[in-house]
Amino acid sequence: MALAILLLLSLLLHIIIPTVFVPLFFLGILGIYILAKQYLTAFIWIIIIVLALQISSLTLWWQLGLYYFCWSLGVYISSVFLDKGWAVQSIMATFFLLISNLILNGINIDYMNITIYTLINGLAITVILYVAEKFKIYEKFI
Repeated sequence: MALAILLLLSLLLHIIIPTVFVPLFFLGILGIYILAKQYLTAFIWIIIIVLALQISSLTLWWQLGLYYFCWSLGVYISSVFLDKGWAVQSIMATFFLLISNLILNGINIDYMNITIYTLINGLAITVILYVAEKFKIYEKFI
């Protein structure tokens, strides 16, 4: 329940302050759901996130859905085939965040903004996955 509240608050923060300098904490929480094998819960949250962001921005829902689907698929694949430690998973989640951004926006984007966006969100994902492993949040789902 606490993760759901944190996810909603981080989504609200992103809606209120939509800039590359504000990290998307909800990606780290989605990563926790995926690593804890709560796939249905993660899928429902992705739908909620896409709908909330669609209402609050000009980006089309299918673009948002593709973006978060590519990211979550990458995190899922890395959780199946690689070590489930926070360090490996945060690096892979950050990598798939960059790949998802490149898929959605193509190569004609501002590279400085994408670098700042990836670094800030990669750091936020790393911190959230580290805290989740330290407090054994994954084990509470199993």
